[in-house]
Amino acid sequence: MYDGRSMSSARLLLPLLLAGVARAASAQPHVDLDSITRQGSIFLADLEGGGAAELTLSSGLQDAVDEVLARYEVPFGAAVALSIPDGRVLALAGRSSQDPSLGPAELALRPWAPAASVFKIVAVSALVGEASLSASTRACYHGGVHAVLPENLLDLPRLDRRCATLGYGLGKSQNAIIAKLAAKHLEPAGLLRMASAFGFGQPIAFDAAVEPSEIDVPQDPLEFARTAAGFWHSSLSPLHGALMAAAVANGGEMPAPRLVERALDAEGRPLVLTRRPARRVLAPEVAREVGRMMELTTTMGTARHTFQDRRGRPYLPVDVAGKTGTLFYRGNPQDPPLPAAVLPDGGFLGYSWFVGYAPARQPRIAFAVVIGNPRDWKIKATFVARRIVAEYLSLHAARVVASR
Repeated sequence: MYDGRSMSSARLLLPLLLAGVARAASAQPHVDLDSITRQGSIFLADLEGGGAAELTLSSGLQDAVDEVLARYEVPFGAAVALSIPDGRVLALAGRSSQDPSLGPAELALRPWAPAASVFKIVAVSALVGEASLSASTRACYHGGVHAVLPENLLDLPRLDRRCATLGYGLGKSQNAIIAKLAAKHLEPAGLLRMASAFGFGQPIAFDAAVEPSEIDVPQDPLEFARTAAGFWHSSLSPLHGALMAAAVANGGEMPAPRLVERALDAEGRPLVLTRRPARRVLAPEVAREVGRMMELTTTMGTARHTFQDRRGRPYLPVDVAGKTGTLFYRGNPQDPPLPAAVLPDGGFLGYSWFVGYAPARQPRIAFAVVIGNPRDWKIKATFVARRIVAEYLSLHAARVVASR
């Protein structure tokens, strides 16, 4: 996508971008994502309304993400990686073998996929922050692997043969645990308040147009519990997913994402860029508790086999915290719109999410990946996420090792 052959104004103004000039103009730049070009290791783009920008994208990380999405010919896929704590966008990718006209603007900055079990991060944050639960809070349960039923919300000793912690519920994405604890300890207003704090239903200030993620918290007790467990009722863009992970990683403060490193206006004057402040989402102690639970996803939970071999040996030299999400589109009326009219495999689409950050205890990078797969899938989001972390480590090995 970024082959550097386009003669955009961004490329023509590269010497001025690097050198700067004496005068300065103030404005908040808006990047035309379709104009992105590459010159060496630098990514450039035109600004809407005129002007040019040098972008924050990392050539190594961007290349790695583009390559894996292209090689496995994903029907729909996107990934975003952010630097912590400054919010610089290091990778912004969107690709579709089903509809090649779709790119980052459509697949990385739009909430075309349901949030699925990624929304459990919101529910667990509310359980810790609003209801004072902890990772060790226990619940007895049955079922909940593929659905949340009315009896999952009740204490039924005859059926509830298993008991486990809230941390287990998040790491294993156990729907019955999250749904039962949400039904017992939360109200719709509290869950909606936490979802809004994380940015659902809210505009995201960014250097390109971002469509807000959607949220609907029903009053009906069963649908409320299903919402908390991640069954529909919410959508998510990859940029927003990366910001959610970054907020947990950054002690509860969500960094302001930025794509522009420096820019010139239409007359060649350097723009004075306004750095947006980080925003408090969680109390630091809540973020720490949720983060510890997210580490369980890769050590004993739903992403364990991607990040560890059969003997439990990690594939990466650092720990990764994260959350998976999986839902299937089958054409039901409550299913959200799909990203394109042309659908694979007779209208079926399997959504695969992974949002996370690394290193788990001293985070440097946050990321989100979503893949829309047919029934016979080639890769899932966890595979791409591991590639992102591995590439980041290879690019920043000395700094990351020193920080451990």
